[in-house]
Formats: sequence, C-alpha cells, structure tokens
Amino acid sequence: MDIQLFLARADNHEPVLAGGLPRRSAYAAPKPRTGPGAPSALENRSGPLDSLAEQRWAVVAPKGAVGDRLLRLIEPLQRQREEEQGSPAIVYRVDPEMRPSATHAWLQRDYWNAVGRRARDLPRYLLLLGDPSLVSWEFQQMLGGEAFVGRLAFTDDQGYEAYVEKALRYAAETPAEGARSLFYTVRDGTPATAQGYRHLVAPSVESALEGQRSGWFPATQIHEIGGGDGMFTADELTAMAQQLLREAERSRAGLLFSLSHGAGAPRQGWRSPEEQRAEQGALVLGRERLTARDLASRPFLPGGLWFLFACFGAGTPARSAYYHWLARLHEMGMTGPAEQVLDALPRGASPFVASLPQAALANPAGPLGVLGHVDLAWTWSFLDHSSPEAGAGTRRRAERFQGLLRALVQGHRFGPAHHEITRFFCSLSTELSTMYDEDAEPGGPQAIGGGPREAARAGLWMQRQDLGAYVLLGDPAARLPIARWPEGVQAPSSHLATPQSPAANPSVALVMGFDVAPQAPRARGQLSGAGGPEERAEAVLAVLRGGDERATAQRYGIEEAELRRGVGAFLEAGRAALRKRA
Repeated sequence: MDIQLFLARADNHEPVLAGGLPRRSAYAAPKPRTGPGAPSALENRSGPLDSLAEQRWAVVAPKGAVGDRLLRLIEPLQRQREEEQGSPAIVYRVDPEMRPSATHAWLQRDYWNAVGRRARDLPRYLLLLGDPSLVSWEFQQMLGGEAFVGRLAFTDDQGYEAYVEKALRYAAETPAEGARSLFYTVRDGTPATAQGYRHLVAPSVESALEGQRSGWFPATQIHEIGGGDGMFTADELTAMAQQLLREAERSRAGLLFSLSHGAGAPRQGWRSPEEQRAEQGALVLGRERLTARDLASRPFLPGGLWFLFACFGAGTPARSAYYHWLARLHEMGMTGPAEQVLDALPRGASPFVASLPQAALANPAGPLGVLGHVDLAWTWSFLDHSSPEAGAGTRRRAERFQGLLRALVQGHRFGPAHHEITRFFCSLSTELSTMYDEDAEPGGPQAIGGGPREAARAGLWMQRQDLGAYVLLGDPAARLPIARWPEGVQAPSSHLATPQSPAANPSVALVMGFDVAPQAPRARGQLSGAGGPEERAEAVLAVLRGGDERATAQRYGIEEAELRRGVGAFLEAGRAALRKRA
C-alpha cells in the first residue's frame, strides 16, 4: 500500500500526489531534529487533568507592544480562568520565531523559573497568543510534549474579542444535553480519501456507535456524511458539502471530524503571499472549496470543536519538516513524485494560521476550538506501513484519534483531549531515539539495505512527523458546553444532578447498592487500592460522570479492563431495574 497525501491544487482541485509514494521512499528519511521525547513535566498526575486549580492555566505572549495589546484583548478570559483556578495566571513573554534549541532552553529555564521551580505551581494549560511569526509553530509543537497547549491568532483585534466573548458566553449559558457528533468524508475517488475513509473514518464511526450503546461515547447523536460503499459523483459531493453546512449549523456544542484534501499551491504558484494566506488549507470538496468566506458569518458548529484532517488545515510553517526528505528523494532519482510535492511546499514565506479556522473561531456562532495540521498530512498518521501484523506490512492505527473524540464528548477540556494525540507523538519520539542509539552502538543492529529494521525506523520517523504537526487552535481550557462534568470541572448549581449522572437516577444507583452522595475529596497522590467494592464502585461512578477510563483506572489502582467490565455491569443492572419499575 503506497503512502498517500491529503493535498490538492487550489485551482483545478487535482491531488498533488495522485499516485502516492512507495513505502520504500521513507527509507530516505533523515534523523529527526531536536524535539520532545517522553514528557517530563506533563500535568499533575496526582490531580484531575481537567482541574485548573490542580493543573494551572497561564498565557504565553510575544515580547513587545504587540504582545501587550494581545494581553489586553484577552483580559476577560484571563480573569475567568483565574477565578476557576483560584489564583493569578502567570504571563510568560517570549522572543519571536523561537527555534527548537531556544524553545528547549526556555522549557528548562524560564518555564520553571517563573514558579520558583516548584512542580506543584507549574502551569500545564498554556494559551499562546499571536501568529506563528511571533510565537513559532516549533515552540507550540515542542511545548505540546510538556503541557496542554492552544493558540489564539487572528488578523485583527475583533477576532480576539469575538472569541473571548464567545468562550465566556458558552461557559455561562445552559449547557446542551450532550455532544452531537458529525463525521464527514469527501469521497472524491482519490486513493488518499479512500484510505482515509476505510482505515480511519469508518472504524471511528463504528467505534463511536459501539461506545454510544455501551455508554463510554455519550454522544446524543452520531451522524455521518459521505459514508457507505463506492465513490460519489461531483454533483453528489456538492450536495454533501451543502448537507455538511446544514448539519453543522444546527449542531450546537457539537463535534465535527472531517477528512479531505487541503488546498495547496495552484499549478502556477501563488500570485502573492496574501493569496496564499487566504486560500491555503481551505477544504477541497470535489468541485467546491470551503473557505474562510463561507464561515465568516453563518452559524457553523456553535460552541463545538472541529477536528480538520487535511494538509495545512490549521496553518503553514515557514519550511516544511518534510523538505529535506523530499529533496533527498529527488536526489536519489525519484524526481517525479518528489518534485510534485516540493513545488507545492512553502519556501521561506512567513508562517501563518490558516484563514479557514481563523474565520470559524472568530465567528460568534462558530466553534470554540479547531484541531488541525500545520504541514503535509499523510496516511502515516493512521496507518503503520512498517508493521507486519496486518499483512502486506500495514496496520490500521485509528485508535490514535478515537481517544481524542471520546474525551471530547465526555466533556473533557480541549487540552487533555488533544493530548490523546500528542502522547503517541512522544512515545514515537522515544522509540525512534532509542533505535538510533542502538544503531550507533558498536556491534549494534544496523538499519541498512532496506531490511525490516530500516523499514521500522523509517515508519517511526514518518509517523512522528505526521502526528507532531497536529495543533490546537483555541483555549486549551475550553470544553464542549455539554451537561457532562469530568472530575475537576465544576458543574453549575442547577446541574449538579443530570441525566448522565447516577445521582440523577437513584433507581440505577441503588440497584448496585451504592451510596452516590458526594464523596469527600481524595488527598493528592492518594490511590484507593483495588480491593474493596466501595472503591471499585467509586471508580465506576467517576467514569459514568464523564471521567477518562485510563486515568480513572490509574487513579484507583485497578485494571482498565476490570473498570470497563464494571461500567458495563452497572449499566446493564440499571437498565434491568428501570424495566422492572416501568
């Protein structure tokens, strides 16, 4: 199976790399530059990930007058977060266009020095302000290995003001019952979208439906556009694009997962930097494109989150992380495919946030967050071409994204939800570094000659590059405004007992013999142990209230599989009790 790219020409909408690249092309991948490995300071693991009082929220702004102005624009949001965490927010100021080495030094020095190097006070939620020419993409991506990071970047002050007003408004409004989940695939007949649907979207929809039935994916509705067998005509794709706009308009507090090609350079190149900023990363929907103009004023996923799978969907770097690799392929004689992609890459231009997510986030009736890619998006992010476990050397890795989707509909903040992807990036970085270290040892294994080890190392490099380029636009402390409050998120007094909570349905709780009165807070770092039924019941209730299964299992010291069985038993017993009372 060849490696496919989600990039199309902005003028004729044809894929830049129609035939893909052979898997062996990844053997030419260079050794990665300095980047985050396993996180060393990530979140206070003894406290709830969604608790700002435990994890802390801070702002990162560029030095100088521009940073001063941006800080004034988000003051109302900062006051709100300070109230939630019960302490003033730290404001970090950084130099523009920090490269990886400078970012690494900042993480080791300034990040910690601001709190007197006290781990308990280190902020794990970081909101970056400004365009990546001011606070670099490399800074955001490297910080993602250490913290929950999001960015606000707009071309004018009105964009910042509109987003802040929207975030505060949704925090104060009556929440929706739950998240409505939309899955949208542009089935345009290209190999990239065909593989994307088969190996990522379809398994994710199936997982979501199964989770909806069992309770761990508590979406109020799961709606798919572009599913089924076969491919669609141009007219059908246009009709589906209109259907997407209609469905997104009525999906308050919704989750949208879209997969398509992103718009790249036209055949003759961009006429100006302004044209590139306006058009690059727009979604190619068959004959149509979804651009910033389409989302500037119409309701689109109000208060929701949009996971946008496409090349340059979130933004564009000054220089692609894949440039050296593609240039090496060109030198090795793979001139056709490599040249096609090289011609479409940014070269020395100023980095920027794509106009499409900017318009969506600045729209008062738009989403609170957008997750997308800031480079070339490949099938490597959900397919492991170096794995021998699934035949023909390819294995599906859709689970990398399913944890993100589940966390969002469970009501978790955007930062921890995004970390469901970044943790795979950190794991791959560690594995790749270990492999390079082993290869460098005298007498150690060598990745040469196109053998299995070289294939494995090349696959790790491609997966690492791809997953590391997903960034969050929006406040990492924002969450879908739904009536689900994971541990650490304070529910409004009018919603302390909700249909999703066992406390709101005593018959379900009593059938298991549980006391569902509010529990006393657990001491930081205290684990309950797996022995007592009360402790297991408390863990089950934490998941039913929206807690993450993995984190809850770790906190209570029980196996995740055991916890999942307990949740299933609880729900089944509750249904039986309700049937008897009906």
